[in-house]
Amino acid sequence: MNNEVAAETEAPGCIACDTRMAAHYASMFDDRYGCPGYFAIFRCPACQHMQTVPLLAESELPALYAKYYPRRHIDIDALLRQVGKPATLRARIDRWLSGTGNQGQYAATEGMAVLDYGCGAGLSLLELREFNAEGYGLEADPNVRQVVDALKLRIHIGSIDDDPFPGVRFDLIVLNQVLEHIPAPDRLLGKLAGRLKAGGRMVLAFPNSASLYARRFGRDWINWHIPYHLHHFNPRSARLFFARHGWRILSMRTITPNLWTVLQLRAPVERTSMGQPNGLWTGERRATPTEQTSRAASRQALAMQAFALRANQPLRRSLLAVFNRAVDALGLGDSILVTIAPAA
Repeated sequence: MNNEVAAETEAPGCIACDTRMAAHYASMFDDRYGCPGYFAIFRCPACQHMQTVPLLAESELPALYAKYYPRRHIDIDALLRQVGKPATLRARIDRWLSGTGNQGQYAATEGMAVLDYGCGAGLSLLELREFNAEGYGLEADPNVRQVVDALKLRIHIGSIDDDPFPGVRFDLIVLNQVLEHIPAPDRLLGKLAGRLKAGGRMVLAFPNSASLYARRFGRDWINWHIPYHLHHFNPRSARLFFARHGWRILSMRTITPNLWTVLQLRAPVERTSMGQPNGLWTGERRATPTEQTSRAASRQALAMQAFALRANQPLRRSLLAVFNRAVDALGLGDSILVTIAPAA
């Protein structure tokens, strides 16, 4: 989508406050996995909520993820090794230091029935076993079938409209980095509300488009993640959105995974072109026409990349943790973690 097309596109209404949005960024594309096509990002002048345009339809998502998302071959043994002992004090401290606590399943307690909507490869369900909770998953990506077959996890491949796990009501429903992928998140949350037990709650994590990194890196912010991320929330627009659609917020804070920062510092240099997968995200090294752009990157960008490439060194790892925890304390972290319950 070029600038002219973006200007001519009908501006959507903001899902948070219903204000007419305006074009903000044009010529955005999938800079991770190479899905072809250009998109724009529109911004609400009132609450700064943003939306990807054109907005994909829910019916388009399974094919999109099956073709481009990196789950075609899931390493089952590696998945099992990731589980560890998440209920221990050491694991809680490690999550805080690394910023990996932006996951709703860690709010589970023993005996809870927990639904992870958009559970991906099912790591959360394996962790819920360690909390002695009953884990259920729902995932649109058909690639996850291989995990279901191998580990016999309770994952429904499909939609909430299929009435998965009939008769089961949940103490906790988790959406980890999912809400931003949904074309109509208000309708989804309304459907999920019907699956909560009395007194049940939801925990959601999604990128913060008002974060320090979003402000600093602009178009190069990694969490635009076009075209997979459709809605780009900030704390203000999230509060308006939940209140408008019948939810009360029990808690809200920001968390920045240190790994996200490492990827962010590399992204402005390690670019790709429209329609080409990016080795930063796929793990495949390949020459692209944008290597000239990388060589022409600013000294500052190259210095940030050099820091990120050695971020596992103890001193740098410590500096990164201290910096990100300070950013989180200011409410400027890259991911919002919010707990909500029905208002009525």
